[in-house]
Amino acid sequence: MPARVYWTRRLVLLGTALVLVALFARLLGGLSDASDGGSDRASTAGATTTTSPTEAVTTEPVKKKRKKKQTPTEPPLAEPTGPCVSSDIVATPVVAEALGDTDVPITLNLRTVSTPACTWSVSPETLTVSITSGNDSIWSSRECPASIVPRDVVVRQAVDAPVTVVWQQARRSDEGCTEQRDWALPGFYHVEAAALGGEPTDVQFELVVRPSGSDHQDGDA
Repeated sequence: MPARVYWTRRLVLLGTALVLVALFARLLGGLSDASDGGSDRASTAGATTTTSPTEAVTTEPVKKKRKKKQTPTEPPLAEPTGPCVSSDIVATPVVAEALGDTDVPITLNLRTVSTPACTWSVSPETLTVSITSGNDSIWSSRECPASIVPRDVVVRQAVDAPVTVVWQQARRSDEGCTEQRDWALPGFYHVEAAALGGEPTDVQFELVVRPSGSDHQDGDA
């Protein structure tokens, strides 16, 4: 056959081979791009799942703990160092309510003048209480000593030590505190209290009529 035919066949085969090589290279390139894209999507998805909890934690508001208020503690009371001197005691009377024909409790708030704390023996010999109306003497613990119950009390300079004395049935007193005493009339009175050798304290109060229907309190005269 002529040489031209051989060269034509060779060129056709060569062209076919080149086309096949190009198609095969393009096919390999497409597969490579597909695998890269999948890995990118996988990494992106993995990054999303791992960073979401972190972002949720960082954006959550932090709650502050409230500090508890500390209540101030009071200083301890002084301990008694020995017996009190009566002249160092101040007795301040307080009458919350005074009803005629009934027992009238009189609270005596005891304090020391200079001693931080001491022990005092309360008795009719160390304490006196009297009730007056102008120049009229109405009642006295010296005539009715049973109204003061003997006891030992710790008296301090910083706080009151309350002691109760009873004005029995709101009656007048007499020598021996007999049962023949008259009842005090409604009105204003003064109660005076003092420790032996101490300064007396005077407080005014009002004796009022006992409401009708209330129970009568019988006290020992």
